[in-house]
Amino acid sequence: MQQPNTRVTDIFKSMADDTRLSIVRKLAKDKCEVKASSITTDCALALKLSQPTMSHHFAKLVASGVLLERKIGVEKHYQLNINLLTSIGIDPTKL
Repeated sequence: MQQPNTRVTDIFKSMADDTRLSIVRKLAKDKCEVKASSITTDCALALKLSQPTMSHHFAKLVASGVLLERKIGVEKHYQLNINLLTSIGIDPTKL
């Protein structure tokens, strides 16, 4: 089990990357759950990155707990973990 401070550090590390912060901002702005195929494509086009690179960034955000991942059939859906972010003093709407 991770220590609480380690968990918070992992959250901040995951969002310290500009690309991942852009993903979090987009999800905070949209305030919805999105399919992996649509969000990774949208972000990849906007950020001029490949889809595999975007998948890597999503995996980092999921591992830190910033994003919640849900599988529906073969599709992955992502949602911002608002409860986690607000519990450590981050207001996603102000990122």
